[in-house]
Amino acid sequence: MDIKQMLSQVKSLDAAGLAKRITQSLGARRSTLAINIVIILMINLVAGVLYFRCDATRNGAYSLSPLSRELVANLAEPLTVKVFFSKDLPAPYNGVYRYVSDILGEFKNSANRNFRYEFVDVEKQKDAAGDYGIYPVQVREIQSDQVKFRNAFMGIAIVHGDLVEKIESITEAEGIEYRITTLIKKMIGKVDALVKLDGQIAVTFYASSSIPLRGIETVNEQVEKIVRTVGAKNYNKLSYKHVDPGADKNQMALAESYGLFPLRWPAFTTDLGKRVEAGSGVIGVVVEHGGRFETIQVLTRNIMGQIQVNTDTLADGLNAAIGNLISVNQKVGYVTGHNERDINDERAGAANFKTLISDLYEFKTVDLSKDEIPDDINTLIVNGPKSRFSEYELFKIDQFLMKGRSVLFFLDSFDEMNMQGGGGMFGRQPLVIPVDTGLADYLKSFGVSVNRDIVLDMSCYRTANQMFGEQVIYFAPMVNEESLDRANPITASLKRIFFLKGSSIALQEDALKSTNLTATTLVSSSRRSWLMEGRINFNPMMMQPPAETEMRSHKLAVLVSGQFESYFKDRAEPPVKEEKGKAPAPGGSPIASSGIIKKAVKPGKILVAGTSEITGPSVVDKEGKSPNAILLHNMVDYLAGNAAIPQMRSKGLEFNPLREAGDLKRYLLKGFNIAGVPLLVVAAGLLIWRMRNMRRRRIQQEFTGGGSGE
Repeated sequence: MDIKQMLSQVKSLDAAGLAKRITQSLGARRSTLAINIVIILMINLVAGVLYFRCDATRNGAYSLSPLSRELVANLAEPLTVKVFFSKDLPAPYNGVYRYVSDILGEFKNSANRNFRYEFVDVEKQKDAAGDYGIYPVQVREIQSDQVKFRNAFMGIAIVHGDLVEKIESITEAEGIEYRITTLIKKMIGKVDALVKLDGQIAVTFYASSSIPLRGIETVNEQVEKIVRTVGAKNYNKLSYKHVDPGADKNQMALAESYGLFPLRWPAFTTDLGKRVEAGSGVIGVVVEHGGRFETIQVLTRNIMGQIQVNTDTLADGLNAAIGNLISVNQKVGYVTGHNERDINDERAGAANFKTLISDLYEFKTVDLSKDEIPDDINTLIVNGPKSRFSEYELFKIDQFLMKGRSVLFFLDSFDEMNMQGGGGMFGRQPLVIPVDTGLADYLKSFGVSVNRDIVLDMSCYRTANQMFGEQVIYFAPMVNEESLDRANPITASLKRIFFLKGSSIALQEDALKSTNLTATTLVSSSRRSWLMEGRINFNPMMMQPPAETEMRSHKLAVLVSGQFESYFKDRAEPPVKEEKGKAPAPGGSPIASSGIIKKAVKPGKILVAGTSEITGPSVVDKEGKSPNAILLHNMVDYLAGNAAIPQMRSKGLEFNPLREAGDLKRYLLKGFNIAGVPLLVVAAGLLIWRMRNMRRRRIQQEFTGGGSGE
């Protein structure tokens, strides 16, 4: 039909018919609009009752872990989360505010009626944050092309019963759910422990009245007020006493036994002209209960270097001490007596390891030569022993494992000893000697062997040296995610870790199959690694990589689980040896009466790492942000039966290194970016131009009768 015929038909329509058609069209449109409005309203009403959210992130960063949901769903008493955030925060802190809001909404959706949260307007209620011990932090923002600083509130207070706990500063989204969940879990345990507590927790303020510090006369009143306030929030379980050690030498000696060392001063004249005689005294707070104590210092130095009394942090110190004394956290055994890494040594020991896991666990030292492993311990750590275990000590570990519990071994094959006169460029190199702990044969019975070698890797830590340039530390393998087990919760979320001076681990498949044990390789070196055997020398200048054909991957940490068979199943129970200065117990071993457990009563776990260097301060931070710190915490969590926690801790991990690519792949990507992208743009333009031409021709054919010109 051509245009002339269409015009003739329009002219033939009368005015009444045209009006009728217009009316019908408008009526149909109104009906459709009304139906659409009704549908939208119904969808919103249904969505208000029945709705769902989908978290598409890889590790569920915007949804709760099962442990968090279970915890708030079973709250027996009211718990309130108070959020103190300033308004109009600059980036990236505004994103933290939104994340806190989202995650607390998830808590609310999963919780029962005892959970609630609220955002406190700190601009209108300026004293509210201070009442909960939350103070502003300094943040940086850019305004009018200038960098400025401002004070802002970014904290959380959690109120549960009479207890109040806080997160003073939340400056990043990483680990928020973990911090909130662990704090709630600790508070629930603390409430139960305080309610069941027998007697009072004694708080003693030792303060010599002779100490020539300004305001010393009123310090006792300040401390007593703080103790009463904290006690009211801890079910009134605190008792207070003030002692003046200056009046009693016995009290002075007692104060020193708690670690309150005396202050000494010479004779001098104050700025007010008062003469002060030479003397000594002590000042500090001791919190004790059940034979255990915690000491809190109240002395600080001001910016001028002068000593002064400061009670601002005393309330926080008291709350922490109460938690430690009533053993809120789950206990983890730490074996001592064989030159293991000292958990109190911050320079070369495992002090950072101890601090790292103190949010959920308490290290309980166990000297196997003297002590039995307590029944309330389900996880045991053997960290870098250097001397041999006796048969009876192995028997204690073995029977602990047979009860279905878990043991974590960090074992060194060598001990590096610094020689006198070494340390310089041409000085004597440290002496590296083999370590014999007696654990090799024991672990071999479960199909695990820690070899007497050191794993070297081309993928390793590199450092700059002013004299020699870049220095490659082959004995510090850099383990990427390809060499980490992606199925086990311990390593599933990690991207890269370091292993220092690690020995390779072998698995005896026959021993594993015969005992129905399951072995998992958690950490391994790259395919470009090799072994240093024989004489060990950790001087990087003395290490040379072998041919590529001699390199292969080696196991660095393995997990073995199942119902273990006792190492002593076909052997007699070892006798108890007489200890120095102590007569043997009558009747022999206290375990002898119960006999040997020859097969585990339930499945247990053994985790073996071929080095204890990964627990040292060089790779483990107290805050738990480094990948190696997360690895250690995950190991303890998994063995302690808290396998859901590693997943929660991994949310928002910032350490996401790029994967290394080969030269060919880099050249191809570079060429594509330089030439490929412009060619794609040109090709897309040609395609669009071609499609437009085809469309134009199709329209012409439709209105010209197939191109006939009609």
